Amino acid sequence: MDTETEVGCRIELRGGSLGKAARKLPEAGLTDLTYRFPLGTVVIEGGGVVFSVEQVTVFDFARVMPLALDELSQEGEAEYEFTEGEGTLVMTARPDRRISVTADFEDGEIVCGYEELREAVYGAAKGLLDRIADESPAALRNPPIAKLAAALR
Repeated sequence: MDTETEVGCRIELRGGSLGKAARKLPEAGLTDLTYRFPLGTVVIEGGGVVFSVEQVTVFDFARVMPLALDELSQEGEAEYEFTEGEGTLVMTARPDRRISVTADFEDGEIVCGYEELREAVYGAAKGLLDRIADESPAALRNPPIAKLAAALR
C-alpha cells in the first residue's frame, strides 16, 4: 500500500482579517453567512496538487464541508459545491480505504486518508472560528456561528 499523502486545508481571509464583516457577524443570518460574507480563499492541497478557490464565502465552507465529510464516511462519496458556483470538490472512498479528492475547476487528484482530510478541514474551520473570536467576540453568540463551534468540538 502507498504511504498516505499529507493533506492540508486552509481558509484565508481577504486582507488577512474579517474587515467590515466583523461588525455584521453578531447579527448575520444564515443566508448572509452562506451567500454574502465573510469572503476569502479556500485551499486544499496534497501530493503536489493544489485546489484553490478565491472570493468565496468561507463560513459556508467551514459549516458545510464537515457535513460532506460525514456523508463521505457513510455513503462512500460526497461533493461540496462552492456557493458562488466556482466549482465542486468531489470526494470518493477508494477500495484501498483512502480518499480521492478531485475538483471540476482544477486538474489533479489528492489521495489521502479520511482522518487526515477530516483533521485538515476541521482545523481550517476552527481557525476561522478563532479569527471570528478575536475580531468579533459577540459573533460567537450568533446561532449559526455557535452551532458551528459546537459541531467542531
